Amino acid sequence: MGSRNLRKVAVVVLLLSVGLMFLSGQSRPVAASSHHGYWGGNWGRHWSWGGGYYYSYWYYPYYYYAYPYCYSTWSSYYWCHTAYYYYSPAPSSCTLTVSTDPSSLGTVNGGGSYTSGSSASFSVTQSTVQVSPNTRYVFDHWSGDYSGVGTSGTVTLNNGMSVTAVYELQYYLSVNAQPQNAPAAQGAGWYNAGATATVQSESQTVGDFGSRLVFQGWSVDGQPTQAGSTLSVVMNAPHTVTAQYGQQYYLNVQTDQGVAFGSGWYDAGSTAQIYVSTPVSTQYGVSIVFNGWQGDIQSTSQSTTLTMDGPKNVIATWRTDSTILYMTIAAIIIAVLIVAGVMAFIARGRGDRASRAPA
Repeated sequence: MGSRNLRKVAVVVLLLSVGLMFLSGQSRPVAASSHHGYWGGNWGRHWSWGGGYYYSYWYYPYYYYAYPYCYSTWSSYYWCHTAYYYYSPAPSSCTLTVSTDPSSLGTVNGGGSYTSGSSASFSVTQSTVQVSPNTRYVFDHWSGDYSGVGTSGTVTLNNGMSVTAVYELQYYLSVNAQPQNAPAAQGAGWYNAGATATVQSESQTVGDFGSRLVFQGWSVDGQPTQAGSTLSVVMNAPHTVTAQYGQQYYLNVQTDQGVAFGSGWYDAGSTAQIYVSTPVSTQYGVSIVFNGWQGDIQSTSQSTTLTMDGPKNVIATWRTDSTILYMTIAAIIIAVLIVAGVMAFIARGRGDRASRAPA
């Protein structure tokens, strides 16, 4: 190979070495050694003209550089002195930022500076943050340079990274019933802010023959609302839902004569009107007369009222009035007696006349 070509090769090698040194970024010498080699012939003489060239070798993560110094002696051979230098990247630092959303919670750990290429672990210190008895934040997921729903995670840092623990704001829905012995409604619990909660009454009517509770409607935070068996509530704040039931009592009106009116269910405390019609007697001279109410009310009026403060049972009582019959019988008897007296008188008169007649 000619000297001119050799010089070109040396220049190219030098440029490549400089380029590698520039691309290697931060580096430092970590070792150096020297070597004496015996190179001979024309090949060695060629190097005497191009002494001082750099040779670069890259053994990841180290960079290796060789610098040959060749010089001529009295003979046709050349001595070369070579210095070796090794370079490695300086350890770099990466920052892991761990935060919360909302930022005021401050319930995470693991943030800080780490060596590039190392693993960093992070976690939440509280999965639930109670703000008030009916308001809280609950951990939901991680966002940023890490995705997951676990309360902890690990990332490999090659540069600065940021992860955020995202919390959901939740409100509590309280559900109760009035009166206290009414069946409880379904739907109480924690809900994400803005979610719609559905509340449902367990039963529309509950009770026995004489007393029952009847569902009448809902109230939200003390304000009356719709009356359906289900209710939808937007959870934009803590809410209290009450299922309103009404107490009712049964009134049983009985009679063995005529027709009774007033039997049925009444709201507690309301007034019930009762009435019984007078039957028509099938016997001459005998009347069926209302005698009064018995049971949970005492009254002689065929139409009356009573307060429904409990289950009620009333009975209409009757009596028969035979005055007309008795008067008729008496009249007949009197008429018969009169007729008999008249007839006896007439007969007696005839007898007297016969006894006075001449024989």
